[in-house]
Amino acid sequence: MATVINITPSAGNSAVTKIDCGDSSPKLGGTVDVSPFTNLEELTCNGNDITEITGFYDNPNMRRVLASNNKLSGPIPDLTGMPILERYWVMVNEHTGGFPNINGLSQLGVINVGQNNLTGTLPADLQSLGVPNLFRFNVYANSFTGAIPDCAGMNALQYVLADGNNLTDFTGGVEPSLYRFFAQNNNLTQTAVDNILQAFVDANRTTDMSLANINLAGTGNSAPSAAGITNKNILIGRGWTVSTN
Repeated sequence: MATVINITPSAGNSAVTKIDCGDSSPKLGGTVDVSPFTNLEELTCNGNDITEITGFYDNPNMRRVLASNNKLSGPIPDLTGMPILERYWVMVNEHTGGFPNINGLSQLGVINVGQNNLTGTLPADLQSLGVPNLFRFNVYANSFTGAIPDCAGMNALQYVLADGNNLTDFTGGVEPSLYRFFAQNNNLTQTAVDNILQAFVDANRTTDMSLANINLAGTGNSAPSAAGITNKNILIGRGWTVSTN
């Protein structure tokens, strides 16, 4: 395991706005503390064996945190201490606990906490969180239960990747901007599957249909009812790729 050493920039710690841990062989491991860099805006530490990164969750200058494919563990802290956060990218780690607090992060475009060990329920209503610029909501391959969030009013949202959880319900709406909706391999009831198909019919997306994809198939999910199959066929007729059981 590589050792992270202390580095003192010639211009002082306050001059550092971006840190990229890069990759090495052997990989970096242990704890990375970035608290000395008070003007830090971007932190990239993908593809290592790092177990903890500290000293940035209360930094108001942080815009991007990219720390996928590590060994980060424990709950994801409250993210609202980074009020101008744009991207939070920590998929493929070992985080536990619930979905993090993202309330009021008005510039947040991407939240990706996929393939961790997260549990509990997801936010009921994305619009009420005050994240109007959110375009990617990735929570796949965890153990979330309850409902997929209502996506009505989220006019920037393009991706919802919620596959591989224990989700059972959906009662909300979607907007025409949303064209990738993956919820396969959950425990969706027939009503939930029907509601999702109806929501997309109602949204009436009409552009770039070659990219439009809804996946509600896989282990655990119910098949749609006759009404749901009718809506599935309507969507396919509009150019959607739709998979169900």
